[in-house]
Amino acid sequence: MRYELLKLNDSNAQSLIEMSKKWEAEQCTWGIVANSLSDLTEPIFVAIDNDKIIGYTFGHFYVVENKTSYIEIGSKCFMVDEIYVNPAYRNQGIGKTLFRMLEEYVKSDCQYITGSTSTKDYKKILNFYVDELDMNFHSAFLIKKMN
Repeated sequence: MRYELLKLNDSNAQSLIEMSKKWEAEQCTWGIVANSLSDLTEPIFVAIDNDKIIGYTFGHFYVVENKTSYIEIGSKCFMVDEIYVNPAYRNQGIGKTLFRMLEEYVKSDCQYITGSTSTKDYKKILNFYVDELDMNFHSAFLIKKMN
């Protein structure tokens, strides 16, 4: 297993798009739609096993434009758009390693790392982000579909 910062090209972009199609088919996240090339933003970190990408994470930088209760206007942030690991490789610390690499890479260019999730397994995702990655839980958007 190796981890690296990916320089996006046609071949590896297609690999990431195919992985996102598998993620969509898993139906483990509310509203997930497979990526297109325009969705993939650098920096992208990947986990590779036997020359095949088996996990990835990427995101984008932004500046806070509206004050929140926790981040001031003008603060530089990095939003983690996606972390995905092939199901056969889960629970081995791969997502955590990818996040830590991304964190190290962006830390000098931002004040906050942020993320949002629409998972169907909130307990697992809270454990991952809060307990394993040391992020803070700030708010939740809850919904109930009315019949």
